[in-house]
Amino acid sequence: MPQTITYRGPVVLAGALTHLLREEGVEFDQPREDRTVFAEVVVVVLAVRAGDKVLDRTLDAMIDAAVAKFKKRFGDDIASVETGDGEDQR
Repeated sequence: MPQTITYRGPVVLAGALTHLLREEGVEFDQPREDRTVFAEVVVVVLAVRAGDKVLDRTLDAMIDAAVAKFKKRFGDDIASVETGDGEDQR
């Protein structure tokens, strides 16, 4: 079952998070209708899955690594990133 990632933060950093997720081997489709912009803040919901080339890591580990890199680079308070299984988010 795919997991979801919900990003709430500055529009300019949404691309940085998706880039870091791809670097970790996470694949996703980003439908335009799941993107809502409020002034300079965007809410993006991604349905993610492990890439075909990544066999030795769990999806949770890949997501955690990407989010840790994002927070290290941009800070803990700049945006919120939540993950869940599509029904409950953590």
